[in-house]
Amino acid sequence: MSFLLNPVNKVLLHINSIFKLTEEEFSVLGNKLEPAELDAGDFFLKEGQIADFIAFVEKGSLRLYYDSAEKESCNDFFFENSVVCSLSSFLSRTPSIANIVAIENSLLLKISFQAVEELNNYSPKFKQLANFILTEQLSRSESREASLLKLQPFERFRQLLEIHPKLFKRIPLHYIASYLNISPETLSRYRSKINEERS
Repeated sequence: MSFLLNPVNKVLLHINSIFKLTEEEFSVLGNKLEPAELDAGDFFLKEGQIADFIAFVEKGSLRLYYDSAEKESCNDFFFENSVVCSLSSFLSRTPSIANIVAIENSLLLKISFQAVEELNNYSPKFKQLANFILTEQLSRSESREASLLKLQPFERFRQLLEIHPKLFKRIPLHYIASYLNISPETLSRYRSKINEERS
């Protein structure tokens, strides 16, 4: 518990900076969070499991992907201060259709479905936090869908490079290619083209 209430804890400080929790609310939230460590390659959630937890990423990175007979399709990445979950599974209490796995060694702060309900009943600020998370997740999903439907592959690549340049420093390129729905070879050509434009 000392880790959770450590004043340098990034996740709690980030939440507190937005919602201005009282000391009591801060303590209550800390007591509901469970630290979890994942090594690279460990699963946070597997397809077919019900998502009993959502988690805040304290350190590291994870990816969400869908598995089929033909290929894996990467749909999202999560970094520090992100909320990682299969929201549909968590809220509906049904088996997840997605997998979530650590890319790097990661430290998470998990919170259970039951704990979220208890927090929502405890303080309006926690309802605000829940609504904030829900809105963020829906916005990410809508932006992702719009990108795939409205932008050409090179435009998707350029947009990703401009908005999330850290992806290319921390994420293996074949995962990024999958996220953009292009081949690794096409991604390599796009990177070369951008480098030529910048030289």
